[in-house]
Amino acid sequence: MKHQSSTSWTPLKKIYLLFLVVTLLLAACSIGQETGSQNKSSTPTEVSSVPSPSPAASSSQNPPPSPTATHISNSSSSSASANQNKHTNIPQFIRQEGDLSIPEVVHMVKPSVVEIIACEFENCSRGSSGTGSGFIIDKEGHIVTNNHVVEGARRVTAILYDGRIREAKVVGTDPLTDVALIKINDNNLQPAKLGDSSKAQVGETVVAIGSALGLMGDPTVTVGVISALDRAQEEPSTDPTQPGTNLYGLIQTDAAVNPGNSGGPLLNLKGEVIGINTLGARLTEGGVPVQGINFAVSINTAKDVVQEILQKGRVTYPYIGICTTFIYPEDVVRQNLPNVRGQLITPCAPGVPGVRPGTPAARAGLQEGDIIVAIDNHKISNESDFVRILREHEPGDRITLTIERNGKKIQKELVLAERPSNS
Repeated sequence: MKHQSSTSWTPLKKIYLLFLVVTLLLAACSIGQETGSQNKSSTPTEVSSVPSPSPAASSSQNPPPSPTATHISNSSSSSASANQNKHTNIPQFIRQEGDLSIPEVVHMVKPSVVEIIACEFENCSRGSSGTGSGFIIDKEGHIVTNNHVVEGARRVTAILYDGRIREAKVVGTDPLTDVALIKINDNNLQPAKLGDSSKAQVGETVVAIGSALGLMGDPTVTVGVISALDRAQEEPSTDPTQPGTNLYGLIQTDAAVNPGNSGGPLLNLKGEVIGINTLGARLTEGGVPVQGINFAVSINTAKDVVQEILQKGRVTYPYIGICTTFIYPEDVVRQNLPNVRGQLITPCAPGVPGVRPGTPAARAGLQEGDIIVAIDNHKISNESDFVRILREHEPGDRITLTIERNGKKIQKELVLAERPSNS
């Protein structure tokens, strides 16, 4: 009786046993699928450090990585890094298809970066010399740098990444944008890829390369983000009695830029140059130290300057004949100005009128206190907009200014002149 009791199966026990078997089978299938998925992802065809560019990324605006960069991307360390990046929770508008790792960007662009030594005399040992940076833009040996790197130099020398030393000729300069074009003779050059700075986004990762502090050997690499776009900043003046040149449309970055970095490239993660590292803020007007505030001239500005230098030997600008300052919300509060976005015509200096006599502005009847809010119906949202819109025109073009005067909007037409060399 005891034996029969131990071996008999009730309907409830049978149901429980069936449930247990099914559960174990399902668990085994799940483990098998996960193992198969892991094995599949570890095969060589699936591990790719740089995703293949989409058809849009293969256009001239977003070219595929160079063979050198592709070769590096096939290494195991680069593959692991990119595979990890693929699963990182980064917004799509910051990390895009075809982005490289930072070491890949450096390896790709470093052969295009040069150190520039500018001397005030032909014999550099006789007088002072300065160190800056630049980057090669074509096989003919043209190099872009800052105007202030070569300004006043009697002798300019470029040192290439592999130690080659080449004498350079200054082809042309533009102090208003702080861009200069120099040229060397060499038949073994690797130009940098020039990007489109109009596509740059705040928060985007950027890499700066240059001869910081003139340190011997390889260039210095720093990394940061784009902190702001369309900034305006006054350059330091070589004459303490005169203000420095105002630069417009600048890219602000927290990537470290030090003396010697001037003229070097600011790069996106596709290895494209989007700016020329130009200056960094060090102290406020009150003497407070500043950190992480650096500026680069946009590459689109530099492209226009270079093209005009190559075509005409110099850069010309349209001219209205006024002195202005943009009205920001902070100015409205601190200076009790009208709450209007635009360029306020102000005196050029104590005793110097804001509308120069005999200029297009004077002939059109512009007055101090007028606020220019649009050019040809294009609104002015910051002072870089004002300069950018004007520079899209040529001397001789007719434009229409929308002006706010005493709370009323009026329009003034004028014909642009060519900017005098002394203004």
